[in-house]
Amino acid sequence: MGSVTHTPARIELALAPTPIMKLERVSRRLGVELYLKRDDLTGLLESGNKIRKLEFLVGDALAQGADTLITAGTLQSNCCRAVSAVAARLGLKAVVAVKGPRPTAYDGNLLLNRMLGADVRYLSDTEFKQYPVALEAIAEEVRRGGGTPYVIPESGSNEVGALGYLECAVELAEQISHGAPRFDTIAVTAFSGGSQAGLLMGKHLAGLPSEIVGVPIAFSADHVRSYVAETIGKAVGRFGFAIDVPKTIHLLDGYQGVGRSDVDDAELSLVIRMAREEGEMFDPVYTAKAFGALLDTLQRDPKALGQRVCFIHTGGIFSLFPLREPLTRLLDS
Repeated sequence: MGSVTHTPARIELALAPTPIMKLERVSRRLGVELYLKRDDLTGLLESGNKIRKLEFLVGDALAQGADTLITAGTLQSNCCRAVSAVAARLGLKAVVAVKGPRPTAYDGNLLLNRMLGADVRYLSDTEFKQYPVALEAIAEEVRRGGGTPYVIPESGSNEVGALGYLECAVELAEQISHGAPRFDTIAVTAFSGGSQAGLLMGKHLAGLPSEIVGVPIAFSADHVRSYVAETIGKAVGRFGFAIDVPKTIHLLDGYQGVGRSDVDDAELSLVIRMAREEGEMFDPVYTAKAFGALLDTLQRDPKALGQRVCFIHTGGIFSLFPLREPLTRLLDS
């Protein structure tokens, strides 16, 4: 990863490199070559973008002698499920604090958390707004019990987790050098912006020729830009990367939808359409919102992002299943 002073230990968890595939019918319809980088195939239970981040976060945890991984997220958090799966694989304990009351029946990612043996704690909306306080209380509880905790921020999003997508950018640069298309734009879903921060760092360190564009699906563009810049700055200071914080951080704004964990019929309809048109499943909460923004941008102006565009599919299929009722209504209507 270039000339650095120190980076955390890394443990290999992802099935990488992940493949790149062209969306043939969508490309013909739009008049743009549109591809997916299949980061939904980084594993089975350990699928999606969180696993790349956890390679460094859990590597750091093991280097510190941790035996318990602690994180937080929404009830259907992909990150919580990924942490639970990695903990089970490595023989660690997992405690996940999720937003909302305990349901009468487990479903989706929450069901997998429980099956994987995670200790699930349920936080009220008020408690979740201050979730770092709740995680520190859990960590102290683990210490009192003789354990060694390691707290992973929501979505694995910090300067350590961002290294996973620095490595993804390196991987993309290598794939391009071995014959993959030279993409004009690489687009990625932006929740906090940690993945985009990693890609931007990797772009500069690996010479990736593509523009990196994030699609905010929850927070404002200003919030995401600030977080991306802050994360890169922290990584540069901590790891000694010979790069500058970019002056411009490109986003497709205005597609945040109805809320960070809510979906509407338009997003669910897009999931259905892509399943039928290309045989691809998107997570309606994250990837469908971002991919829908990309499609809308290209439909408005096919030249907006160049001739070759790659969308990083960051997974999340398990959160489809708790949405069976609205999906059934749409499928049967």
